[in-house]
Amino acid sequence: MKKYPFKFLDSYQREDRGVFFGRDEEINALYEMVFQSATVLVYGASGTGKTSLINCGLAGKFQPHDWHDLMIRRGADINDSLVSVLEQAGGKIEKGFDETQYTDEWDSDSEMREQELSSISKSIQAVYQKSFRPVYLIFDQFEELFILGSISEQEIFIDTVNGILQSAQPVKLIFSIREEYLGHLFEFEKAIPQLMRKKLRVEPMNLEKVQQVIIGAAAFEGSNISIKEGEEYAVAESIFHKIKGDKKSLTIQLPFLQVFLDKLYLNITADKERETPAEFTLEKVNEMGEIGDILSNFLEEQVADIAKELKEKYSSLNPELIWKILSPFATLEGTKDPISKKELFDRLPDLDRGMVDDVVEAFSHNRLLRYNENTDTFEIAHDSLAKPIAEKRSIEETALLEIKRLVKSQVGVKQEAREFFTEKQLIYIEPYLAKFKQSDEESNWIVKSKESLKQEKQKEAKQKYDDLVKSKKAMFLKIAVGVFVILAAVFVFLGIKAKQSENLAQEEKAKAQVAEDYSKELLRLVIRGRGPDYKNLSDEQIEAIIHRERTYPLDSLIEIKASVSPSNAGGPNRNYTMWLDMPSFRKDEIQEVQYNFCQGFIDRQRISRDPTSSFSIGYLGYGFCPTMKIDIIPFQGDTIHRYFSFEEYFENNPLLD
Repeated sequence: MKKYPFKFLDSYQREDRGVFFGRDEEINALYEMVFQSATVLVYGASGTGKTSLINCGLAGKFQPHDWHDLMIRRGADINDSLVSVLEQAGGKIEKGFDETQYTDEWDSDSEMREQELSSISKSIQAVYQKSFRPVYLIFDQFEELFILGSISEQEIFIDTVNGILQSAQPVKLIFSIREEYLGHLFEFEKAIPQLMRKKLRVEPMNLEKVQQVIIGAAAFEGSNISIKEGEEYAVAESIFHKIKGDKKSLTIQLPFLQVFLDKLYLNITADKERETPAEFTLEKVNEMGEIGDILSNFLEEQVADIAKELKEKYSSLNPELIWKILSPFATLEGTKDPISKKELFDRLPDLDRGMVDDVVEAFSHNRLLRYNENTDTFEIAHDSLAKPIAEKRSIEETALLEIKRLVKSQVGVKQEAREFFTEKQLIYIEPYLAKFKQSDEESNWIVKSKESLKQEKQKEAKQKYDDLVKSKKAMFLKIAVGVFVILAAVFVFLGIKAKQSENLAQEEKAKAQVAEDYSKELLRLVIRGRGPDYKNLSDEQIEAIIHRERTYPLDSLIEIKASVSPSNAGGPNRNYTMWLDMPSFRKDEIQEVQYNFCQGFIDRQRISRDPTSSFSIGYLGYGFCPTMKIDIIPFQGDTIHRYFSFEEYFENNPLLD
């Protein structure tokens, strides 16, 4: 039975080598490098196919008995993951293990035999001795160690790699990393200079390689796709230019090609099982229309489809919530972040667990999320999908991730080298501490940092007091000496001036107290003037509100408000007043607000330069507009998106009789 030759966003494996095209040059170069050095670095932009090049291209060059490849992903900790992978491969060291029970060409150096092996090196030796195949440790997506790992984790791993290389074991190490993270290897290279000696850059796909992929897949004997005879090169070239669009580039990203080919196949066959034969023709390619940002559009489509599919079961589910559920699967930098369901539930405490679970399952069914049994985690199918997910985050979500990283990195250092959080850091993280779960160690370190800051402030205050006392003593000493040489009249004059200064200080203190009392009373009037809900608040509650409105991210302080107009009495028209509710003293942070209406409104867009100004809206009653999108554009930072549901509003505020 013929099979679908494309892998969508999955990487190619050794068994796919018959349909892996377009990388012959890189495969041969990599094959030579692994015999020239114990370490090889494979790097390139996200989506260039580094994993496929190693797992399929390089693997296909070896006979099964020539190499024993072990794939390692960081997981929760790269050192634990390495141990786990080796144990699963037969490298678990039992008590009483005799490492000298085997002898072979790798043990010929007597000096090496006498050297005490680390536990990892013993595990590698045990794996080798079970099959007598050289071990290839492949560290895929190695950038995760620097994006997600602590300094302590990195230091331990560097020591581990050094131990492996010095043990003269039959092992090769291949590191695959996104090229924008090469700079993070500085400390690694200092400890292991040979790391960068053999490196291969995986280039994006040019037209020639795209032709090899498409024509090769169609010509493969077991493939269920074909290309109309005589149009092979024209079809491949047309696909290349469709994806490239008007960009001034000679290459395209591999994930874009994979998604495009899958969409083209589905447009021809509509077979989601991908079993029906399909013929690619120039006409069918041209029917695809303008492509734009393929991955972002593709994700938007998937989010909309899942929202529609689950809407009946969860009435509150909308695309914005689905993006929020996807958010934890991407790091701040827009890379994959594996996460368990328990961690996901902890990150989304306000959402229905059943709804979160169903959304995750839907994305898994559509092959956009993958489940890893070894780590019990889910992750995005490809790094290239993580970037558009990260771009959809709200300002508050981004701030929360930054704070989590700050806390984790601060506590991740060994305690003897760890620094307390600074006053500025504590002020920054305080509003978010209740929004994410900290480990006991993280919570304790935050408490200790606060206590240290308190003691530091007390020490500073005492030092200032002591300095002040010393300075007064010095002044009084000078005056005392002067008393013996200065006339009594001068002494009297100084006494009078001192009394005047004391009186003046008392007056200034009284004025300051009056100003403070006036300021507090003004704040009370402002807060209580907001409505009946604020009238009976205590001073402490008012201060807490002001603190929140001054320090919290702008995104968390904005609400869309509306009120029904009296003109709604009778007839189908729906008229009301709408405004943006937020602290007035923060409105200068907003450049403009764009209200995007749809069919049924006289004006399709309203732009407001004053974010808190209200305006009247006349909804004419014909057409239907369930949701209005509101874009709030700050002077700094990302656009804040809000959605106003007319359907829910009119359901809660029926027409007046």
